[in-house]
Amino acid sequence: MEAVPEGPLSVPRGVWGLWNELSEVTREGLREIYCEIREEHGGLTSRLAKRYAKTACEIWYVTDCVSEEAAKLAGARKSGRGRRPTSQTVRLLAKRQAMQTAALDSVLAKLNALVAKDRAKTLARLPQRVG
Repeated sequence: MEAVPEGPLSVPRGVWGLWNELSEVTREGLREIYCEIREEHGGLTSRLAKRYAKTACEIWYVTDCVSEEAAKLAGARKSGRGRRPTSQTVRLLAKRQAMQTAALDSVLAKLNALVAKDRAKTLARLPQRVG
């Protein structure tokens, strides 16, 4: 009895307390990303892995938002009418997008390492329990 269904999204119990101070749209987006990360890794066992997953969700969400904003501004710069964003603004958003993507890649790599380490510890303990 690990997940509590609410609408189309089924989120593990401990996640319902996360991001309560944020708007519902943002909270749902973050929880959706958390579920995808959790599913990708086959569950998160350690507290540290769960904290990294939370951080990865937040960085992922920000990266999505920055990427969308950069694409909109670049499109407006290229084909917009009236007041258009400056090339400097477009370049700065592209740089911010690249930095966010690098941060996301770093956090996801660390999360993969943590999950692999946790699984190795669990597998090392299994023969002790059986024997």
